[in-house]
Amino acid sequence: MRNFSSGIIILAVSVSFLLFGCDAPSNSSSSSQNNIEGMEDLNIPAGFDWKTTRDINFRLTGYSTARVQIMSDDGSLLHQANLIEDQEYSFKLTIPAYKNDLKVVYKGKEVRVNATRSNFVHSFTP
Repeated sequence: MRNFSSGIIILAVSVSFLLFGCDAPSNSSSSSQNNIEGMEDLNIPAGFDWKTTRDINFRLTGYSTARVQIMSDDGSLLHQANLIEDQEYSFKLTIPAYKNDLKVVYKGKEVRVNATRSNFVHSFTP
């Protein structure tokens, strides 16, 4: 009998949450609320940049054959390759537009890259 009573109580609580737990959105308009119904109603500045990515052209040279890694500030690996001694390695890297700083790691040395630049050229030295 006790299990039946507990079941009734749980059912009653569940039903009351369903009936009274959520408020319907109000249709009243306030002064802080915009009535935007479509893209035509948006006021977007003429110079707004819609891009979600940006490209950086890298030109890297190492003093010995070793791996180079391009990483974001949070430590996620974006690109890696083997640099050959005294040979330039060129590539284009596409990154999210919100990233502003990257790091290039070569033989334990770390170089910071301003990701708002479109070109990055660096020669590593011992």
